[in-house]
Amino acid sequence: MNAVEGPLRKSIYRYTFVLLIVFLLEFIVGGLAYLYETQIETELQYTLNATFMEHYGVSEQQTKAIDSLQQEFSCCGAVRFEDWRQSVWLRSRRKDLIKPTEGRLVPDSCCITVVAKCGLRDGPSNIHYTGCIYEMTDDLKYHLIILGAIGLGLSVIQVFGMVLSCCLYVKLKDVLD
Repeated sequence: MNAVEGPLRKSIYRYTFVLLIVFLLEFIVGGLAYLYETQIETELQYTLNATFMEHYGVSEQQTKAIDSLQQEFSCCGAVRFEDWRQSVWLRSRRKDLIKPTEGRLVPDSCCITVVAKCGLRDGPSNIHYTGCIYEMTDDLKYHLIILGAIGLGLSVIQVFGMVLSCCLYVKLKDVLD
């Protein structure tokens, strides 16, 4: 037996074992992601609705983020554009106005063509009617499919590596014995 071949076989054995552990972890994470995929929309709806209703107009950073989100995804409100009727933003604006009809009923970022005070009414043809939850869910699911495909491709490479390392391990065993 060569002095190098013994440690080489042990290294190949360890390599195969590590690949197997990583493969199993990836498989478990992929399975859990698949199981919880149905909860994505529910959790996203709750979180997004709370953020839109409670933080828009209160926190400047979150207001800018929501405006950017609505413009990027061409949407209005969390579930639908009527969501803004119950928002802290609209309630606080109505208290400050002499005539409640003077205020915007939806943010200008809801408008298809953003112009000053385009959100004065919540029913014109210039407002996106779709809520952001649907656009974000579709986008998130699309990215999850891409990640799943990449993970599947990597797992095929890992299985191939495990098979080759097992073959090399057996070959070295035959040569050494």
